[in-house]
Amino acid sequence: MNLQPLEQELKQRLPSPNGVALAIMDACRRDKTTLQDVIKLVQADPALSGRILAQANSAIMGGRPVASIPEAVSRMGMQAVRQLALTFSLLDQYTKGSCTAFDYAGFWSHSLLMGLAMSEVAAPQRLGSVEELFTCGLLARVGSLALATAYPQDYGRLLSTGTTGPKLLALERELLNIDHLHLSAAMLRDWGIPDSYVDPVAFHEDPTAAPFSVGTRSRLLCQSLHLAMQIADFVVAPKIEQAFKLSLLTDAASKLGIDGSELGKSVDSVVAQWKVWGEHLRITTSSLPSFESIVGEMVRPDQENNAQWLRVLVVEDDPIIRSMLQTWLQDTSHHTVMTAVNGREALEKALEFKPHVVLTDWRMPVMDGLELCQSLRGSEWGQSIYVLMLTSADNEEDLVRAFDAGVDDYIAKPVNMRALSARLKGAWRYVRLREAWEVDHERLTRMASELALSNRQLQQAALTDPLTSLANRRAGLAALSQAYSACTRHGLALSVISIDIDHFKAINDTHGHAAGDVVLRQIANTIKAGSRKDDTVCRWGGEEFLVISPNVNLEDAVHAAERLRRQIAALDMQVRGKPVPVTASFGLAAWNAKLASQDQLLSLADEALYKSKSGGRNRVSVSR
Repeated sequence: MNLQPLEQELKQRLPSPNGVALAIMDACRRDKTTLQDVIKLVQADPALSGRILAQANSAIMGGRPVASIPEAVSRMGMQAVRQLALTFSLLDQYTKGSCTAFDYAGFWSHSLLMGLAMSEVAAPQRLGSVEELFTCGLLARVGSLALATAYPQDYGRLLSTGTTGPKLLALERELLNIDHLHLSAAMLRDWGIPDSYVDPVAFHEDPTAAPFSVGTRSRLLCQSLHLAMQIADFVVAPKIEQAFKLSLLTDAASKLGIDGSELGKSVDSVVAQWKVWGEHLRITTSSLPSFESIVGEMVRPDQENNAQWLRVLVVEDDPIIRSMLQTWLQDTSHHTVMTAVNGREALEKALEFKPHVVLTDWRMPVMDGLELCQSLRGSEWGQSIYVLMLTSADNEEDLVRAFDAGVDDYIAKPVNMRALSARLKGAWRYVRLREAWEVDHERLTRMASELALSNRQLQQAALTDPLTSLANRRAGLAALSQAYSACTRHGLALSVISIDIDHFKAINDTHGHAAGDVVLRQIANTIKAGSRKDDTVCRWGGEEFLVISPNVNLEDAVHAAERLRRQIAALDMQVRGKPVPVTASFGLAAWNAKLASQDQLLSLADEALYKSKSGGRNRVSVSR
């Protein structure tokens, strides 16, 4: 869907960028616009300049610090800067509005979390640049803001019903003829966001409904957006809802092969960045304990050795029945008891009390027993609780409803204490079996984690040269592919330096292969120490090395290569007390628009290396 059919009645009322952001977007649509043109526009807006610098130097970006706007814009590229300018312009303009039921501050806080989470989980999968992923996540639900802006009264009444999820989408389509997800996608497409990011937006709330094939980039982007949404939902959720949100979060993470440890690190990283960016952008944030501590509080502690002892949460609005049950459970059966007057209070207390058994009435104000049971079963921790329903219902249909909601057993009112005692014995056996299962599950989980660690170590070993500890040829090709893709997409510089040790065969023949290994390690360390943090240094094969230098033009690469050549020639190498003079030849090439592939770039570097070796060695040559 695009916005063309809606232009007359809706487009004029939708959120849109202004000022410098609008000028940047217009400029980027023109073929003749250069990077310098965009840099000048960014520099005209001090606030935007600061935000672009902050993004370039954010923890997600990594790399060396950026101190100037030209360098920041060059690193990001025109399209990423255009998207960030759009994002910041919308954020500045639409922090308030006339839709009283729409939480503007909460929307931007949640959206910022989604943007940061999208960068955190999708960038390692190489699904896009950090800036594009950030924009995609942050604006994935901009359709909600648009509906609140275009239809403040109608949309406000709809939101006041408290409807969420698929029912909200259906109501939006019924009342407004469009839902917030498809409106988000339409607006992003109208703003020039690439279709590869736009298409997953329309399905990210329910990736199972997406038409994308398994394993495709669109499918992975959709699942990553869904995980980013679950991370944001979990972070901003009230404590009473966190357990339920945690269940959804871990399920979304598992779809992408992210285990609990990796998920915890990602959530903690996102929250830390959220706090920093919140202050910078004046967006509401809050303090949050570590993911591990939150999960730890939700885990039920081990049961004491008393075989009959249970923690029982009694939920009953009738004070006489509640008091009678509490007295009998505590004094006669010696269980630990906590009470609540309705389902909502029970949920709050259950998080702290962590009951083995919930003994609840069916019909209560605020939240009844059936709704309480459904809420418990919606969370991972609540699924292990034994739910015993007190009911006066005696017809089959009501009992079927109760068991469908997740009730484990029921007891009729008025309560027969012998019958209740028998039910609690059954609950105790269930608790014991559950705990035995948890012990086995924990052991299997630990074994799986250890296996996963071993697999990661093996994978790392497969990408590392064992002699020099540099990246091997396979890892180098992957790094070159990523750097080449970035430079062709954003028009950034890229240089490669091919290095070959001179007369290395003679060193092996004269001093032995052990001495040759010493030479290789020392030269590898010299090259690594003399290269930039952003460079990839790999052992290309035998006595040959390759340095991949993103954002470095040919002139700067020549200076770097010449410096490395001098450092290698100055090495004081000795084998069994005898000096071993070592030099190296260098071949350089840089990306240009005429190159059709990274293989051509490597071929140019090889040609330059051949010039150095045929021209007397120990020199730097360039192919253009």
